[in-house]
Amino acid sequence: MDEVKRKKLEDKGWKVGTVLELLDPTPEEITLIEIKLALSRHFKQQ
Repeated sequence: MDEVKRKKLEDKGWKVGTVLELLDPTPEEITLIEIKLALSRHFKQQ
């Protein structure tokens, strides 16, 4: 997201952050997500 758009949203009261900040996953959940992404990339290449 570009800085101008971010600034406009923040000025209107929106909080801009990352998915990790929003969901606050455990280390185990992060590992599971990374495994699923790696599998998805692998199958797409096949």
